[in-house]
Amino acid sequence: MAEEPEKKETKGQNLTLSLRISETLRNRLEAIRDLLSRRKGEPVTTSEVAKQLLEAAGEEHLEEVTLYSNPTESLQSIRKKASKNRALSRAEWELLAYYVQLGTENGTKTPISPESFASIMEAFLSLFAKCVKSPNLNRYYLGNLPSECHPSDAPETEETVRAATTETIKRVLASPQNFTPRFVARNLYVLLDQGKFAGAMVVNEALLPYWPVLWRVAARGHYLTKKEPIRDESKELEHLYGSSFPPLSEGPAEMRYGLSVTVGENSEMHLLLSFPGSHGPMYPIGPYPKIAEFRAMLASLKPRQQEVRGRQLDAGFWNGEKFFGYVTTEGEAAGYWFRAYENGITLGFTNEGWRLVQELFRKVWANPELNAVWEKLGQDYGEL
Repeated sequence: MAEEPEKKETKGQNLTLSLRISETLRNRLEAIRDLLSRRKGEPVTTSEVAKQLLEAAGEEHLEEVTLYSNPTESLQSIRKKASKNRALSRAEWELLAYYVQLGTENGTKTPISPESFASIMEAFLSLFAKCVKSPNLNRYYLGNLPSECHPSDAPETEETVRAATTETIKRVLASPQNFTPRFVARNLYVLLDQGKFAGAMVVNEALLPYWPVLWRVAARGHYLTKKEPIRDESKELEHLYGSSFPPLSEGPAEMRYGLSVTVGENSEMHLLLSFPGSHGPMYPIGPYPKIAEFRAMLASLKPRQQEVRGRQLDAGFWNGEKFFGYVTTEGEAAGYWFRAYENGITLGFTNEGWRLVQELFRKVWANPELNAVWEKLGQDYGEL
């Protein structure tokens, strides 16, 4: 229980308070201190936190602290509200935007899609247009956008921010392989944190059209930092638990590849890729994050004319979070190869073998039931 504070006051000076607080309240103050330190990028003392809470009544901060104290549970609650078309509070949008920022800035070997980058910036522009009052953060906003998207001598005005953001959107969509403006989500987070709006409904009207992308990138940010998905508690796909689907095969007998699919607890998917021959190796792929990257590698890894050790070769490389892959068209090593970082296992394919595996994966995702499982997992893990 809190005790009566001792007061020390000198005329013309600030009032100093000394008080005892409960363990629960102390933990709450420390959580708020961590939140403010994260925002400012520098340490904040507990005394500064207490002063700000007394000056601003602390209601908004207290909601944020409650959300940040268990982000997994908070994000799941936000997801449920959005699925029922219920408006989110500004603090809930802010938590979501924080994890969107984590989703864009982490996992740089496998960045989000150009379309997702564009949608995040479009969401910022939509909300920026609704801001009725904000501190002068134009320099900050421009600093998070690529310098080539705005002239160095351009005035730091709202119009420049809008023009630079629009130019960044155009470039990211036009150059999907080489243009990943990974800091742009900071603008959305800071705008939600410091901008002034005419109520939470204005924020909802501006951001709800972008909910699907914002959620997928936020779920990605959660997974990359917490190493766990945001599980959907829905029982909609529960009947598939433990299901094994008929194995698929592709190719003539002498080089036939097989693929088996199992759906386990929480609709988690696992694959088993079988190589040709009665004693051919069998390679497991799962859970979702590994399958997602393997699919991306299958789709993206192609030979391209490039210089390798001083020679011009048709070669290609994949350097992801979980796999390293390469392809070459010359010599005895011609074909496709991949290695898993976690165990070093390396497997190779002929050009035709790679094509057969691509076809097997295409068949799996042509199955409506399996595709429904995959979509659900994509909501849990986010855009990986």
